[in-house]
Amino acid sequence: MNKSIIILIVLLSIGCTKNNQNDKVVTETAQTDTAKTATINKMDNPYALALKTDTTDKGEQRLIVSIDLYDKSYFVSPHSNGNFLGRFNLSLGETKHLTMKDSIIEFPKSLETYDPWSDGRVNFVKRNTTYTQKLIINSQKDFEVTGLIKFVIEPRCTMEKVKFVISQRSGVLSVEKRQVSAHFGIFADMLCDVFNAGKKR
Repeated sequence: MNKSIIILIVLLSIGCTKNNQNDKVVTETAQTDTAKTATINKMDNPYALALKTDTTDKGEQRLIVSIDLYDKSYFVSPHSNGNFLGRFNLSLGETKHLTMKDSIIEFPKSLETYDPWSDGRVNFVKRNTTYTQKLIINSQKDFEVTGLIKFVIEPRCTMEKVKFVISQRSGVLSVEKRQVSAHFGIFADMLCDVFNAGKKR
């Protein structure tokens, strides 16, 4: 039993040390200008995320999130059953101007597979995917609403946070990505557990 505890502590120490060394890289990536960002290796950025709004033929407003995955990266679908921490999640700040309608649509749909680490079934997203969220506009006035996308990207095991703003100006809806950050470590929002840390070593 004591040996197991010692091994666990050693794994935690290694994980924290390695992740702290990498933390500066992610911070610098988030602060580079457009020209420098274009030259960053896809290994440093395991995915690319783009946001846009559009209007359907029926006049419904939608927020569209496109995610391209690189270097065999993956994450847990918002449609996974069970209590999977770190699954893809999209939320809006408290507002009366805008509400989300119906469940978020995933295309292509992820397939449910067995995950030996959780001893259960899970929907892993392993290919380029688009998420569509219907929106209801409750105001004719100009407004801004903040939003947040959160998910753990694997196998890097980082909590990704994408902050954005949806704006309405003169009746026209638009979205702007404001900040992207990655949080390393097995204690990042308590989402990357000790078993995942051991799995990557």
